Amino acid sequence: MQISIDKRLVLALMSGTAMMAVAAPAMAQTANDGSTCQLDTDGDGTPDDTNATAAGEDALACGFDASANGPSTTAVGGESSATGPGATAYGWQSEAGAERATALGHLATPQGVRSLAVGENADAQTDLSTAIGNETIANGTDALAVGDSAMAMGNSTSAIGGESVATGPGATAVGWQSEAGAERAQAFGHLATAQGVRSLAVGENADAQTDLSTAIGNESIANGTDALAVGDTAMAMGNSTTAVGGESVATGPGATAYGWQAQANAERSTALGHLAATDGFAAVAVGEAAAAQGRGGIAIGGNTDGGSFGALATDDAGIALGSDAEARQVGAISLGSDADGDGDGAVADGVDAMAMGADAMATGNSTTAIGGESVATGPGATTFGWQSEAGAERATALGHLATAQGVRSLAVGENADAQTDLSTAIGNESIANGTDALAIGDTAMAMGNSTTAVGGESVATGPGATAYGWQSQAGAERSTALGHLANASGVRSVAVGEAAAAAGEGSVAMGNEASAQGANAIAIGNGATAANDGQVVISSLDTSTASQTGGLGFVTADANGTLGLAMGPDFSGFAQQSAVDANRTAIDTNSDAIASNTSAIGSLQQLTASQGAQIDSLFDQSNRNREDIERANEGVAMALAMESPMLPPGTSFGLSGGVGYFGDRTAGTVAMSVRAGENAAVSAGAGVGFDSGEVGARAGFQIAW
Repeated sequence: MQISIDKRLVLALMSGTAMMAVAAPAMAQTANDGSTCQLDTDGDGTPDDTNATAAGEDALACGFDASANGPSTTAVGGESSATGPGATAYGWQSEAGAERATALGHLATPQGVRSLAVGENADAQTDLSTAIGNETIANGTDALAVGDSAMAMGNSTSAIGGESVATGPGATAVGWQSEAGAERAQAFGHLATAQGVRSLAVGENADAQTDLSTAIGNESIANGTDALAVGDTAMAMGNSTTAVGGESVATGPGATAYGWQAQANAERSTALGHLAATDGFAAVAVGEAAAAQGRGGIAIGGNTDGGSFGALATDDAGIALGSDAEARQVGAISLGSDADGDGDGAVADGVDAMAMGADAMATGNSTTAIGGESVATGPGATTFGWQSEAGAERATALGHLATAQGVRSLAVGENADAQTDLSTAIGNESIANGTDALAIGDTAMAMGNSTTAVGGESVATGPGATAYGWQSQAGAERSTALGHLANASGVRSVAVGEAAAAAGEGSVAMGNEASAQGANAIAIGNGATAANDGQVVISSLDTSTASQTGGLGFVTADANGTLGLAMGPDFSGFAQQSAVDANRTAIDTNSDAIASNTSAIGSLQQLTASQGAQIDSLFDQSNRNREDIERANEGVAMALAMESPMLPPGTSFGLSGGVGYFGDRTAGTVAMSVRAGENAAVSAGAGVGFDSGEVGARAGFQIAW
């Protein structure tokens, strides 16, 4: 049949304001049951012939050379064509060429079953495809292209936005000039580009270049399998790299950078914090401007003075923990912040050096400085305690202000001072000045080579001198004083007993307040006094003489050395020669007795030396036991403080610190947790005892379902 339609109504129909307007009720049935409409093209009120063709049941063709060829087809517009069953074409030269295809617009072309093309020259080329916008192209089953010149070129692709392009199966591009160029890739934002399989790019000019990569943020770049870049101009350049934060950079495989301008520049390294940077394999930098530059280095701590770096570990296996802490050599460990504001916290500048404490400094290979402002400057030197100092090779100083200045010297105690090679000072204010000198006790002083002073306020000042006991003094070469206030002031003299005094060279005074003033004099017994050279005094003989009763006699001895007594009444019976012989025998006997005493004194000196060695051994064992107990207590304190941080929902990294106290010992710890998946997390922590310097660590994981 024919239908007359006013031209103005047809124009309204084509613009979408009306679906159909019938000018006249008169209809003419065509041979093929289709319908064509006549238009008044010249405005004279009379329908004109348009040469439209409708072939098919319920077909409708309206417009010059319009063609509707198929059941329920509709072609409206000059040279429009609908050729598939149920196809619809609206617009000049539009063409719907498949079943239920719909074309709206000049040159719109839906070629696939149930496809839709809307806009000038829009092209929906395959089944179920949709192209909306001028010059749009949708080529792929279920493809969607929306926007001027948008292109969806693959099954299930989506391109939304002017000049957007989605070319991989399942790819999605949203935004002006966005591009998703691989299977299931997604790009959102102006110029966003996702080129890898299942990659994601979000933001102005964001670029996800490889498979499974993610770039979120303006100008962000993710180039590497499983790479993640989040933040303005963030860059993740390597497989499994992660860069989160504005201008953050992760460039080594497995590298992780979190924070504004953070940089992880080596494989498996981790940088957390503003300007944090890693340059070594598996290095870790945490904190403002923290830097771990060596392989396996760890730097944790911020920048307090506005300088170039916060915590700094410059070489392999270095550890710097604390604001402005510095570990400058291989294996160096620095734990402590900058307390004096000079820009340096704890500093470890030596292979395997360790500095622990505010402003602690270990500046030689294998040095250890533990305690605020402690200093270890000789190779292998060790300091423990606030302001302690070990300034020579293998020197050891333990205690506040303890100072060990000699090679292999040892100073233990408040202000203890071991000044020379191999010297040992143990006790508050103790001083050892001399090679192999030993001072043990509060304010003890050993002032000479191989001197020994053991006891509070004891003093040994001559080479090889030995003083044992409170306030004892050995003031001459190889002299020995044993006992409270004992004083040996003569060369090789011996004073044993409280307030015993041996002043003469080679003299011996044994007993409380015994005194040997002459050279080689011997005084034995309480209060005995030998004032002359070679004099021998035994204090008990005077007491024995005073106790005698009856007649007096001579002590005699026969040729066999058997002693006897000759009483006074028999004196006249002895010839003069016999008396002389007897006297000679007595003198010989006395000489033997003196020799025996001298031997006994030598034995006593050996016993004293043996006891001194045993005392040293007991001191060593006691110190080891005490140190073991203190280390155990610090281990408990460390365990109490070692708590891994919880990760609230929506977070992937947590950092925590703690301080523990047990048995008068304290320890500090740092722990971190990293989310490894939706239901999994790994954690690690390290701690240090503030007193002994022992270091502990832990690691673990958590899986929940």
